Amino acid sequence: MEHARVVVVGGGVSGLVAARALHAHGVHGVVVLEGADRPGGRATEGLLPGSAFVREHERGLLELADELGVPVDPLAHDPTLNDLRVDEEGGIELSDDNLPLDLSWWSRIRGGRLLDRLTRLAAGIDPTAPWLSPRAEELDSQTARSWLRAHSSDCALLDLIEEHLTTEAGLPADRISMLWLLAHLGPRPGDGKDLLRLDPVLLTDRLSAGAGAAVRTGHHVGRVDQDHTGVRVHGPWGSIAADHLIMAISPADARHIEFTPSLPSSRWRMQQQWPQAEIIQTEVVYWRPFWRNFGLSGQVHFDDGIPAWTMDNSPGDSFQGRLLAHTYTFGEADPLGADQEVIDEPARHRGLLLDNLVLALGPLAAQPLSYSCSKAGGGRYSRAYRCPAPPGFLTEYGPLLRRPVGRIHWASTETAPFPENGNLSGALSSGLRAATEVVAAGAVRCPGAA
Repeated sequence: MEHARVVVVGGGVSGLVAARALHAHGVHGVVVLEGADRPGGRATEGLLPGSAFVREHERGLLELADELGVPVDPLAHDPTLNDLRVDEEGGIELSDDNLPLDLSWWSRIRGGRLLDRLTRLAAGIDPTAPWLSPRAEELDSQTARSWLRAHSSDCALLDLIEEHLTTEAGLPADRISMLWLLAHLGPRPGDGKDLLRLDPVLLTDRLSAGAGAAVRTGHHVGRVDQDHTGVRVHGPWGSIAADHLIMAISPADARHIEFTPSLPSSRWRMQQQWPQAEIIQTEVVYWRPFWRNFGLSGQVHFDDGIPAWTMDNSPGDSFQGRLLAHTYTFGEADPLGADQEVIDEPARHRGLLLDNLVLALGPLAAQPLSYSCSKAGGGRYSRAYRCPAPPGFLTEYGPLLRRPVGRIHWASTETAPFPENGNLSGALSSGLRAATEVVAAGAVRCPGAA
């Protein structure tokens, strides 16, 4: 059996960052196992280059991109261009209510009483462990919708807030815990609102090349054994023994791995119940961003949900036009939800999506140069970064997120502190934390340690 010092399961951002950090600590003999045919994980799944977004306050991720030589460009918003709304009957109107993508929904109500309440509540939430905050159980027992409706009677404002909360979280407000929402907002809602764009494929390729570890793709892990001597990781490709294991994968993926001895029952239940916001992300490429010639921004909100909304993702150094479209798969009974049949019928999804783009932007939208669509529904690996917690979830399972099980340590963005939990910055910080845990465990020593 092959032996390693540390095995990292998952070659996404968190796993590659963990391997890189271990190497920086002088730890050799690190092996990264990635089940897909290339590293990158969810950062690259179903996306074309240049379609990962960060905000200007995410300094750790921006510094990593700079260190790796990955360009970061601002996503410009031209205020002279118009956003559109298309209603369920096909009516089109200029949208004064829909926010540019570089604004968060709470920016719309800045200075209002409702935002004041949210800001005060969010300031009292522990970002590292929201479940330990004062009133945590009370807040976690409510949905975001029930809290909002109890604290405002402005139906138009509430509809707007809920729509944009759905856009950002990927689930309707009646499925999201108020505690999760406040933790996600962070202590300073609206800060760092400007969006920046980077190439996730280039980022993960350079992370992989500089990880200082053997990165092996096509190595799906099916079983993990653990005892007092170490861990053993098994798959169709064979087995590896190691001192420590970092599981740098989503809890939704960890539930598919057999553990011997079994994980604690509470950890097993958490993984089985892990929430995910499934989104079909589509990039439609045209020979130019023709919509700008008609005074349109490319941001369109569709009431029928296929897609729910689009944005202009055209690269700044090219004449090519790219629209990024998002279809939510939680059902058309909810705001922005879509007909569930599109999950299993990609051709039907494409047809409806292009029909809606033609309706909003004109006949030039009918013939894209290319069309790239992420997958939805079941599969071996999850694709969703977003995992908004339902009521009761954080207070029951939050303490387990980062707690090691023997020699098994947990990474992935879902284990990161808030508000970066669930994004690329969270993947970065979780990988660094897991590597630090392994070094501190004593079995692996830093250079010069006694």
